[in-house]
Amino acid sequence: MPKRKQPPLWQHVPGFIQNHFRSITGLVLLTLMAASVTLGVQWLQDPYRFPLRVVKVDGDFRYLDRTHLQQAVAPFVQGGFFTVDVASICNTVEALPWVYKATVTRDWPDRLIVHIEEQEPVARWGGDGFLNRFGEAFTPEQEQVATVLPLLSGPEGHEQTVLEKYQRMTKLLAPLGLQLARVELDERRAWHLEMDNGVQLELGRADIWQRLQRFVRTWPEVFAGHPDSLQRVDLRYSNGYSVYWQQADASKSVGKGQEGQGSS
Repeated sequence: MPKRKQPPLWQHVPGFIQNHFRSITGLVLLTLMAASVTLGVQWLQDPYRFPLRVVKVDGDFRYLDRTHLQQAVAPFVQGGFFTVDVASICNTVEALPWVYKATVTRDWPDRLIVHIEEQEPVARWGGDGFLNRFGEAFTPEQEQVATVLPLLSGPEGHEQTVLEKYQRMTKLLAPLGLQLARVELDERRAWHLEMDNGVQLELGRADIWQRLQRFVRTWPEVFAGHPDSLQRVDLRYSNGYSVYWQQADASKSVGKGQEGQGSS
């Protein structure tokens, strides 16, 4: 007669003791895993184990000085590959007036790459600032800008509006060979223009596109023959405008507009 197989000794242990033992075993395993992760993180964060050996600053620079950028980054790259403070480097570099955007990336095993997008001034703004192509104002050292830029001005918060109007006005005047040198939006929201030859245009607050288009349409007939004598054109009339010539004391009224009217 075959012997009856005996159950393992573990089955003779009460159930609550088995469960308690399993809980202790799981807790020990979790503790060991946490300790391993902590030690691993500390090992990786040791700057002497993974030091940064190369910091590359790149970008297309016209106004920025590469040496100045490297000096700004230097205090933040003393740590290792995993411990370098990327956010602080971005914030520090983007605080420089000629920097539009900075991107910082790690390149294994020992390189840090700082990519710079430089501000691109498209116009002067107010007294000492500039506008970039997005209509955002910034204030760097003006002596660095060698090109002649148009002067735009307006109330705070209207930078993008003034830039967009300037760009549209430029396209409208280009077929006449005229170039805007100044566009101002005053506190009353009235528009004042000045060409690069000194001719001033007063558009007022209302119907500015209809008024400017009227000037463009009548340019060949009224102004093209003697543009050097033109001083100012007041377009703040519903059906005409007033022309001020440099060699005349009185204005020449064109259309139905009367001098002194149309201040809106």
